[in-house]
Amino acid sequence: MLIAVAVLAAAVVSAVAWWLRRNGASSGDPVSGEGSGAPGSGPKRGWELLLTSEAEAAFMEGLRAYHEAGGALRVGAEQGVLTTYEPPRLISLHLLADAFAARGDAALHDPQGTVETLLERLAAAERSGVLHLRPGWLEGEVDGMDAVRFAAAVGEAVRPGGWTAEARVGALQVVVPDDEAGDEPGEDARKAPADGPGSGDNPLTHVNGTPIKQLPAKDAATEGTGEGGGAAAGAGVIRESGAVQRGRAGEANTLMLDLARVLDLYREARARRPDAGAQTLLGEVVPRLIAAGGPGVTWTRPPRPGELRTVLGSSPELR
Repeated sequence: MLIAVAVLAAAVVSAVAWWLRRNGASSGDPVSGEGSGAPGSGPKRGWELLLTSEAEAAFMEGLRAYHEAGGALRVGAEQGVLTTYEPPRLISLHLLADAFAARGDAALHDPQGTVETLLERLAAAERSGVLHLRPGWLEGEVDGMDAVRFAAAVGEAVRPGGWTAEARVGALQVVVPDDEAGDEPGEDARKAPADGPGSGDNPLTHVNGTPIKQLPAKDAATEGTGEGGGAAAGAGVIRESGAVQRGRAGEANTLMLDLARVLDLYREARARRPDAGAQTLLGEVVPRLIAAGGPGVTWTRPPRPGELRTVLGSSPELR
């Protein structure tokens, strides 16, 4: 009898501990986010809307288990960005959550294995929503700036006060509000701001070197629902195939930059203009990189016109 009671008590304790982990109740865990940015706090973000409540709990449990098994992760819930460190990557949570939802019951039964499989497959190559980073990207200084100062200078060149950086891995994230929240959800996602890059005969067609696939308006409310998933109509989605949806009106987007490739362009510009100031060069190099949409830059979901306008403005050299 005593043995049976002990076994039952142990089972109850284990079940409670598992439930707490599923719901992010353990403190100090780096994959649970920080402060108000933790998953489950406040209104749901676009990537969370891709998951049912049960799938979201399994998704976070899978990330936690993967992290505790040695695959160091950081979840930026508010930014919608997952950071991996070995190797260093930035991955859109929109992309990852959508793929997790598409696995249906299999993901619920094996969240850790599903997360591991998806990270291996989705992050194997750069695509929209996945950015590869370069270890040891800046050793020493460039123009008197170490890695931390250079990252700050780039952030201020993009959006003063609206950026965060992990200088150690060469990652910069810029939270970008949309100044055209009233755009209709079905409007062409490739449209660019007037008088800016992508206007006229030069539309924005690539993000991180990957072509943007336009979704017809009639598909906008259904494309995000994967097999077994619980996506809400209108939520932002980046499908594994590269097809995309726009985010909900008014929801901020996150621009991700590889500081190593910014540094490469900066050094090229410095060689051509040895007397120019650092912020002057960054003010020219960084907007061109973002406008080109080539390798070294991506977004958690493809940018809306207002979001591009926020980071690019109306610089004459980009017209």
